[in-house]
Amino acid sequence: MESTTKLKDITVGQQNCKVFARVIRLWDAINTNPRYGNALISIDGILLDEDGCMAQISVPKKFEKQFCGLLSQGSAYIISNVAAIDIRSKSYVYRHQNYMLQFKQDTKVDLLHSRGADIPTLSLDFCPFYQLPQKAIDSKPLLDVIGVICDVGPYDYASQTSQHKFRKTKIRNLEEQTQELVLWGQHGESFDEETVLKKSQEGIVIAIFAGVTATLQRFTGMIQGSSSSATQIYLDLDIPKVQKYRTSYQWKCPTLQKHLPQVKQVSPLEAACKLYTIEEISNLPASSFQVNTFSCSSLFPASPFKIK
Repeated sequence: MESTTKLKDITVGQQNCKVFARVIRLWDAINTNPRYGNALISIDGILLDEDGCMAQISVPKKFEKQFCGLLSQGSAYIISNVAAIDIRSKSYVYRHQNYMLQFKQDTKVDLLHSRGADIPTLSLDFCPFYQLPQKAIDSKPLLDVIGVICDVGPYDYASQTSQHKFRKTKIRNLEEQTQELVLWGQHGESFDEETVLKKSQEGIVIAIFAGVTATLQRFTGMIQGSSSSATQIYLDLDIPKVQKYRTSYQWKCPTLQKHLPQVKQVSPLEAACKLYTIEEISNLPASSFQVNTFSCSSLFPASPFKIK
């Protein structure tokens, strides 16, 4: 039987890799602004092998039906005939290795029922807060962050004219530094605010946000974390890193309160005449600055944003 290759020994360009590992993460990579109906880009995931090494896998959209039923998060596999492709030009991918394993039409997936029992079902590579500015680049590498929840905002509209909704949260590290994260769409809506508020009455709530990106805010210069289609959120996970956080946290337990939505929706015409603060402009999606023939802003020769 042909032996498998360890993830750390694979090099970019290999075409017929055979690996033994557990799928510890799995998600649909989605185009948030699709021109056509199907927004799926690929089915992506993370492999973890016996040596504790991780690598990203990717099933192209054209092979979705062939492989979607064969992969399950948490299961161990031998995966044969995958190609190690260079990730330098890729966006929204993890950088565990300098490659990702891409499935091909002749890729073979063999589910293992007992082998691989010693491989953990979860592994995370946490990015310290101080490194986030270095990650705020155009390729948007995927990151995992951990911290004590110190604020939970409402699930609200991004702006008065936007149809996009989000929830802002803040976490604090062991040095008492605070980092803001924006949870877009379903991640903001499904965030278990009630459970977090209830648990915070008994002590700190430690959250892990896996698969987020770092963004430099244009007007404030602040670094903001942002959810992606790869994001998974874990609360008070029973792993050594969380236990260490709980025993090492020296600061006062944050007091969390419920916040109600504040954004009142207005028409494009009303928005064109509104006075905007710098903070409000920095929170607007990029689409707010695009002028087209049918937009209200095209009726005005000057910018529709007035800064106060």
